[in-house]
Amino acid sequence: MRKKRGYNRETPIALLRDYKLFAIACEGGKREPAYFRAFQYMSNRIAVDLIEEIVSDEEALAINPNKSAPKWVLERAIRYIEKEGLNDEDDLWFILDVDRWEYSQLKEIADFCEQNANWNIVLSNPCFEVWLYFHKRKNIKDSESKTCGDFKFEISKFEKGGYHPLKWIPDLLIAIENSKDTDLNKDYFFPDINTTKLYQLGEAIIEVVGKKGFEKYCENIIPKLLQEEIGRTKRNIKDNL
Repeated sequence: MRKKRGYNRETPIALLRDYKLFAIACEGGKREPAYFRAFQYMSNRIAVDLIEEIVSDEEALAINPNKSAPKWVLERAIRYIEKEGLNDEDDLWFILDVDRWEYSQLKEIADFCEQNANWNIVLSNPCFEVWLYFHKRKNIKDSESKTCGDFKFEISKFEKGGYHPLKWIPDLLIAIENSKDTDLNKDYFFPDINTTKLYQLGEAIIEVVGKKGFEKYCENIIPKLLQEEIGRTKRNIKDNL
């Protein structure tokens, strides 16, 4: 990934970036970061930063030792901006699950985003796995899943070998369409049960990359990434024998 440069009016034209940065704060475990990390290989027209990988837990605790939920997330994002810089074309996205937060906490972050250009909050109800569901299935009413654990188990059965982000991302356009059709209250930040607002981030990325660019990524880059991962796995197994 190319080195990011900050922007101000005195920055020479030759030093300006020619790509859009998507800075993502996702408070999940391994699944969310692995999914969004794969986006960084999609196109030279975008860069993707996972804030949690740049601002460590130790740094965040130094800012907010009480780890108050909304302030923890917001101040971590602010610390990231201080370190990395954002220009007027860049986006900051908070990717959060309803099941892990109180409504008042999410509303606090949503209000903060309203006051800052290019800051966005997209929620999944109850969890990120609802977004993953829409990659492979259209009608979530057919699902019997009630909890996040249920959804995790259900989507693990959709593909042979279970869930893998590189096998889900080629269905991004389908997920955008399916989840957007299900969202009956698009102007409100808080999603209904078993719906997600993550299609908004998907649309923002596709707008920059283009559908043809996304198709090239799926056809040319994802197979290579999968092959590299298989190679690493084999080497690790060999080294541990």
